[in-house]
Parts: sequence; C-alpha cells; structure tokens
Amino acid sequence: RPVRPIGGGGAVSDSQFVIFAHSGDYDRLYQVATLAASAAAIGEDVQVILFFEALRRFVADDLDDTALPASYGDEGPALEARMKEARAHSAGDLIDTARRTGRLKLYACAAQVKFLGLTAADVEDIVDEVISLPVFLRETAGARTKLFI
Repeated sequence: RPVRPIGGGGAVSDSQFVIFAHSGDYDRLYQVATLAASAAAIGEDVQVILFFEALRRFVADDLDDTALPASYGDEGPALEARMKEARAHSAGDLIDTARRTGRLKLYACAAQVKFLGLTAADVEDIVDEVISLPVFLRETAGARTKLFI
C-alpha cells in the first residue's frame, strides 16, 4: 500500500488515542490490545503504529502466544495460568473487538517494513496503511493521548 497521510492535519482532537507499539513481548502486546479495545469502546479514535517486534508479531499472526518474557522469572508461568483461569481475552481477540467498533486503525511504519524485510503484500491484510513516521507524527500531533509501549 502506498504511504499516505491519515488525515486530520494534526488538528487537536479530544478523541484521538495514539499508541506507538514497539515491543513484541506478550505483556506489552496485551497492554496495547486492552488499551486499544477500551479506548475504542468509549468512543476514542485509536491509531496504533507498529514497529520492530510488535509489527513482526502482527504480521506473523502471533498475538496469542502468551509466553511472558524472561524478566518475569518464576512468576511468568503462574501469571499466565491466572490469566487463563480468569478467561482473559486474548490480545488477538481484543484487537478484533476494537476493529469491529470501526474506531481502530493499524499502521505499519514504512521504514520498519523495509528493515524487517517485509513487503507490501506481507502487511496489506494486517494494517490499514503503511505510513512514514514523520507523516504519522504530523497527523497525530494534536492527539490527547499518546503512549509508547
């Protein structure tokens, strides 16, 4: 897909919720998904731009591998078990839920697509647009909420 502006001209928006998703660790992907779904559910316009391992996990359709990073140590498997017992929605299900609201747009950073050796065909069914970071920054300059995860 061509790189193109997302509209809005960077105007201040009371409902623009932006997430810069960088990490492929499950806890962080899960946080991206819960924030996106929750913000979309309350009427926010959610824009998530994907970088590095987050982009790779989305492209690989690997959002639901619940293995937590080694930094959790021995607590990781117990936390995973508690999440499963609590029937926590999967990251993939939460992203799907947010998409169904019509308020979530996913973007791939154009440079990251190149750096990861991906093609337009690799990302076309995953993201709404491939966009350059400067254009994305300009177009989301007025967002009320910006998070880097």
